[in-house]
Amino acid sequence: MMTGLRNRFVLAAALLAGGLSVVSAVGGSQAQEIQVSGGVTDVNVYVAEGGDSLWDIADRFFSDPWYWPTLWSFNPHITNPNWIFPGDKVYLIPPGPTERDENGFALSESRFAPGVRDELALGRRVGYVSDEELRAAGVISNSREDKIMLGERDDIYIKFETARRINKGDLVLIYRQGDRMRNPVTHKWMGWEIRYLGMARVTDTEQDMNKAVIMKSFEEIYRGDKVATFAPLQRMVPPVENSKEVTGSIVASFDGVNFLGEYHYVMIDKGSRDDVMAGNRFLVVTHGDGIETQGRRHRRNAPEFPEETSGELLVIEARDNSSLCIVTYANREFEVGATVRMPAGY
Repeated sequence: MMTGLRNRFVLAAALLAGGLSVVSAVGGSQAQEIQVSGGVTDVNVYVAEGGDSLWDIADRFFSDPWYWPTLWSFNPHITNPNWIFPGDKVYLIPPGPTERDENGFALSESRFAPGVRDELALGRRVGYVSDEELRAAGVISNSREDKIMLGERDDIYIKFETARRINKGDLVLIYRQGDRMRNPVTHKWMGWEIRYLGMARVTDTEQDMNKAVIMKSFEEIYRGDKVATFAPLQRMVPPVENSKEVTGSIVASFDGVNFLGEYHYVMIDKGSRDDVMAGNRFLVVTHGDGIETQGRRHRRNAPEFPEETSGELLVIEARDNSSLCIVTYANREFEVGATVRMPAGY
């Protein structure tokens, strides 16, 4: 009974986005420890159930089953990713050393305090391209396969509308064009939402129609999907210290998500021209009453209230005037238009 209750508490800890750092009930040899995410020395932990695999867990928590090799690297105690037993602990972020208070418990300043989270994030799942980049992209116009949905080892034919030098043996990324993105504050067009589908290797460039073979696919690929210059698909981005204070806004989300939380991708209106670089961290900040600000997407000036933190973003890729970020921490949902601040030295 106690073991089941403990498992439920640990599972809830991996799903919640903030709370007490560490709570331990000390009772001799039967001491019970409950780990709650969001503290300085703790980790996100999932307690496995019957039938779980790293593939399933990666799909459940990161919406990407291909994240399982990275997830496995966080869990060296798991010898076979296909065989996980009920009760096994699966670390969702790299585990770090823990410190236990001699009195048996330690409390953070606030249950909303995120603490310091050195988290590595997997990039190249979603992104955005400019109008110019979209025009320069190739198109999967045809395939020798007699099927609609294409996948790994299938042959494809790529056509470029503009002059483009491509060589046999080159790698290209495959992506799907999404909606056009508009800045909700300035109402200016920013680019196009894209979703990466996989990668292919060019095998023949002798004809106008370039031939390639799909080497890796994350989901079904169709004729009409785009190709672009190759960049690493599994790029780990470690946090780096912020060089200066920068304040901006979340200007877009992906996949039609309105209420944002942990592991969602977002776009902000600050980039390399503002000295923002990959690995920088932004805090999602609010001012005012929790109910009063609900639904007011652009409420930014409430000087009579102290600044409160709703979440944290890690910059995955910085462009000139914008950056792609992933939400690494959230204690409540927030929306496009939320204010973000990059503290100097953080």
